[in-house]
Amino acid sequence: MLALAMASRGPAAEPPAAPVTPAKQPEAKPAENVYTPDPSYKPTRDLSSFFAKIKSGRPVTVMGIGGSVTEGHSWAAISAEWLQKEYPGKQIRYVDGAWGGRGPDMTVFRFRRDHLPHHPNLVFIEYAVNCYGTKEETFKALDGMVQQLLRQPQKPDIVFVYVGNEKGERGLEKVQPLARYYGFIEVDPRAYLQKKLDAGALTWKDFAGDQIHPNQKGHAIYAEPVIEMFKQQSELAAKPTPTPPVPAPCYSDDWTTALIVPITAAQADENWKAIAPNYYGGALDEIYETDQVGATMTFTANTTSLGVYVVMTTDSGVLGWSIDGGPENEKNMTHQYVSKANWWIQNVMFAKDLPPGKHTLKLTVKPKSKISTGNFVRIAGFCVTNPKPAAK
Repeated sequence: MLALAMASRGPAAEPPAAPVTPAKQPEAKPAENVYTPDPSYKPTRDLSSFFAKIKSGRPVTVMGIGGSVTEGHSWAAISAEWLQKEYPGKQIRYVDGAWGGRGPDMTVFRFRRDHLPHHPNLVFIEYAVNCYGTKEETFKALDGMVQQLLRQPQKPDIVFVYVGNEKGERGLEKVQPLARYYGFIEVDPRAYLQKKLDAGALTWKDFAGDQIHPNQKGHAIYAEPVIEMFKQQSELAAKPTPTPPVPAPCYSDDWTTALIVPITAAQADENWKAIAPNYYGGALDEIYETDQVGATMTFTANTTSLGVYVVMTTDSGVLGWSIDGGPENEKNMTHQYVSKANWWIQNVMFAKDLPPGKHTLKLTVKPKSKISTGNFVRIAGFCVTNPKPAAK
């Protein structure tokens, strides 16, 4: 029977959307320089070693990483279940490492704590949805996640999986070139689904209950092309391909050492108290909380970026911040649409591309905004990148 595990993470539900009155939109103009993938692409990596491990009786771990479409009993878990049925008696474990509503730039900081300790042998990466847009740090973070995986002793195999919404929209402009830079296998369940829709084999309502999230029937359909890929790759197990060396990062090495530093590393005044994060699914170790205006906290690290992991809700207040004694800025931590019963965990980056060396972040609680029901600030840790020793 397939062994299941779950990487620590926050609540599965995404925050409710703000009420919006639809407005008539101008007719869209054709986009210039639309990304079109090279149809002749052939992966330079395969799953021959992974299937050789299974067939030899060695235990393997499969992990799904991505957003809400991959979270829970998704296409990724169903694909791992197929492996267990195909190879009865073998030790196959599935780890749910997805995190709904978050992109790589949030997950990458938790990677060393919540993902890498599971030592996955095969990793599905699904970020064509939560990487949608032009946020540069998202793609750098995804590159950093790939680098962290490839540098693990067990040398995991990676498969990039592309899903999309009802209209077929997803962001491949930076995600797919990253996969192809490393030579990874690609699976496109959304394109596979579209053929069924076009043929009239099913409707979108048969597949999903909203514009993007498959129901269980939909997840089973998304798993079909993954399983077909498994069948093809399993035939290569008799002669495993040597593992290629790890290339330099595709976009940036800024995120290859990204991690979250526990809140206990802070120097906090007496206004803060520690609270247990029982309601966060293990995504955080401990939280410091206060609602006292003027409460301060400092954190110092050798890093090129500085940020915090915070809890946002309707009663969250405003946080003042400064770096290395510079001018103070303010950040409103209120989330208007997430109640205290469903607190929203998010990282907030205050500075990127800092010069290598030691930097100090000072935080000060400010008077709450008009949209907040309280003045609470809850901090769960610090985000750092490239935490290398300062140059002498």
